[in-house]
Formats: sequence, C-alpha cells, structure tokens
Amino acid sequence: MKKIFALIITIALFASCTNAPTVAGNYGDTEWDATEAITGEQLMEQLAGKDSLYTTVAGNVKAACQAKGCWMSMDVAGTEMFVKFRDYGFFVPKNSAEHDAIIKGWAYLDTVSVKDRIEYAKDAEASEEEIAAITEPEVKLTFMAEGVVMK
Repeated sequence: MKKIFALIITIALFASCTNAPTVAGNYGDTEWDATEAITGEQLMEQLAGKDSLYTTVAGNVKAACQAKGCWMSMDVAGTEMFVKFRDYGFFVPKNSAEHDAIIKGWAYLDTVSVKDRIEYAKDAEASEEEIAAITEPEVKLTFMAEGVVMK
C-alpha cells in the first residue's frame, strides 16, 4: 500500500511539472492602454502616405527569435510585420508564435540589409538553402515596440 501511495505521489509530481514557459504577460514598457489598439488593416490605412506612425496595434504573432526572443513577426492585414524591441531592452518568450499580442511604438518601412536578413534567418532556424537564397536587401514593414502585451 505504501508503494502504491508513493507511486501515485511521484506520478502527480511529474505530471504537474512543465518545461513550457508562460507566454502571456507584459514585456517592456506597458504603462499604456491596450484597449486603444488598432487592427492591422487600420494600421495599413493610417500609415499610407506617411513615413512612420506612432500607434498601438493588435495582431497575431507568426514567429519569434529562437535564439533569445529578441524579435518577432506579426501578421498585419496579410502582410508580415517585423517587430524589434526598443534598445533590446526586453525580449519575448521564444514560444510566442500563434499567440495574440498588442504592441505600442513606431511603425515604418525599413530597408533590411542582406547581413541583417541572414542573421534574422539564422535566429529563426532557417535552413542552409533558405539562408543561401538571401542575396538582396528587402524593404519591410517594421515596428519598433516600446512594450508588448501577450495574451
């Protein structure tokens, strides 16, 4: 009977352990009102004809840096938006993909150099073939986030 009880306790302890870190939470400066967030469609409309826009945007995370969580990409109205974090002052969990997030900061178009594109591809664990195919800079919708609220 003691052995069965010990076995049950051991199984319960192992079952309660998890290695997956929690994604939900606040990262960076989040002393702002997340309810003011606009959609990806609204971002694209408001950014049209401007070089940048300071705003709060809600969307779904497509990917995050697998090295340390130092960037992420979000789906914005069918366009992938590359999200960096101000002064590398904070990171998001590496398992942030497929979670909803609200970000505040500056949206703008940026030319990403070949060197940076290769580094980001390595961070995303791209294949050698995918990395070798990167030969030119790319103009990309970019967001410099001051803070991220992960749902």
